[in-house]
Amino acid sequence: MKFFILYLLLFAFGFINAQQSKIDSAQSKIQKYYNNDLSDSLRNDYNAKIAHMDKYIAQDSVNPKAFLQRGVYYGMLGLSVEAISDYDMAIKLNDNQPIAYFNRALAKARFRYSYDACYDLKKAYILGLDQANEIFNSYCRLYKTKIDQEISSN
Repeated sequence: MKFFILYLLLFAFGFINAQQSKIDSAQSKIQKYYNNDLSDSLRNDYNAKIAHMDKYIAQDSVNPKAFLQRGVYYGMLGLSVEAISDYDMAIKLNDNQPIAYFNRALAKARFRYSYDACYDLKKAYILGLDQANEIFNSYCRLYKTKIDQEISSN
């Protein structure tokens, strides 16, 4: 019986490690696909910075700037889903950050979330980031009226 339990634990541990390596390899492929111009050393540097931010966030999980910074690193690696998640958290903790809205807009645009990206660009402009308005006026003509109405009603 003890042998069976030990075998089961070893099998489970091996399965978990195998699943983790599949996840890691998928992230690695994403990083190389979206940022093929990054050198391996720069990619490793961003991954090290993310690991550092993970430790910082574990100690101070209510610091919006930490989530914003980690989101930037994820974005540099092409991991837009993780970046959007961190920008969401940064905005949840402090919704007065134009850079968080702007960066989230860029990350959402990569997934063709056009309306959401345009909404975030407009919000970034309202919070004081003039560059966001230039991009909004160039690329968001289709949604301009609807977003203006929605923001003015809020």
